Amino acid sequence: MTIFALAIVLALPVGLFAALNNLQQLLGQWRDQAQISLFLHQDATEQDVQQLQKQLQSSTGVVNVRYVGKSAALQEFEKNAGMTAAIKILGENPLPASFIVELNPLSESPAALQAQIQSWARLPGVASAQSDLHWVARLQAILALGKTAVWILAIMLAVGAILVMGNTIRLHIAQRRDEIDIASLVGATRAFIRRPFLYQGLIQGAIAGILAWIIIAITIAILQGPVDRLATLYGTRFELLGLTGLEGLILIAISAILGWLGSRLAVGQHLDHTFS
Repeated sequence: MTIFALAIVLALPVGLFAALNNLQQLLGQWRDQAQISLFLHQDATEQDVQQLQKQLQSSTGVVNVRYVGKSAALQEFEKNAGMTAAIKILGENPLPASFIVELNPLSESPAALQAQIQSWARLPGVASAQSDLHWVARLQAILALGKTAVWILAIMLAVGAILVMGNTIRLHIAQRRDEIDIASLVGATRAFIRRPFLYQGLIQGAIAGILAWIIIAITIAILQGPVDRLATLYGTRFELLGLTGLEGLILIAISAILGWLGSRLAVGQHLDHTFS
């Protein structure tokens, strides 16, 4: 029961971290909502366009770069704005060529993205840059708040796990108190008496970490079906991310350390009383 209780305590914050990772993955796919329009000078040459496209594609956080020529811009404008007659009156195409740059909204901070856009606006051949990244700042602030809340919850539950393990070991010590007293009378050291309980806490903590990993994997497998049905309604597909092998091993190691700490606290209190 103690091991299962520890597993549930550990699975809750780790599962929330996994949920945040999946949310970041989903939001990172909103490339069409993080678009930057770079309008070119009317006299920009073909060489300027090619050099600019290479430079944009090599920039950090850029997912896709699409060139929109003057004629394509005119066709799109006529289609969306319904101003074909007005354009014909002008007698020439007043729209400039442009680059549509799609960004990963979570690749950098809003300040860094804004600085990058300003640097693009100063590139040769670029007349102006247009963007709306206020929602990116709000999005990153919400994610940062969520991570902070999960960290606070994880710390509180980690303390709870230590107390649960300490209480369990304290019960084992009470059951073997006569044994411990006799061992101390015949010369057993504190380390000799403490060692079996520390091993017990370490092993129980590791087993609880393995169970927590299994709980998270089962939960993600159960949720994948409803997520697939929801994604199908939006014409896309989204694969939930679980714990990687390294993250699972870290979870087991942290769980084992928490079990060891709980055991050490419980045994230390008893030995202080026994050897005092």
